[in-house]
Amino acid sequence: MASTNYSIYAIPAYFVLSMLPHNYALIIIKSANNGRWDNSNPRSSGWNEKIQKSTPAEIFSRYERAEGAHKNGMENMAIFCTTIILGNMAELPASTLNTVAGLYLALRAIYTLAYIYIGSAKYSYVRSGIWGGTIALCSYQIIRAGNVFASRNGKST
Repeated sequence: MASTNYSIYAIPAYFVLSMLPHNYALIIIKSANNGRWDNSNPRSSGWNEKIQKSTPAEIFSRYERAEGAHKNGMENMAIFCTTIILGNMAELPASTLNTVAGLYLALRAIYTLAYIYIGSAKYSYVRSGIWGGTIALCSYQIIRAGNVFASRNGKST
């Protein structure tokens, strides 16, 4: 019995998931600074120095980790989109595509929470392990798609 392929919908879901830490970062930094935020030049080193001086260290650290989680999400978007697109081009089973997409999103959600809330170096390796799992998952599907493409060209792998 064939299942419906929902994997393409994971791409916009991933984008939203990657934007959430940025939104959270803005909320916590604004609440710690009486609603102040310089949207005209938010990446300015001068602005970051200013908010660092006026924000409790734990809040500023969490703000930085939330921004890091957001940036990491944007950096990893290419491999995730490639994974989904190649899997669909190879016409992998919908169950495989859905499972990989769902697991990836779940792992990225856990990764994002770990990135934001784990502040110690000792436990930061949990986050790195989760990240490695997401890359392994993408690699698995890309290799499966590559095998399909190779067999279509009459090559064995």
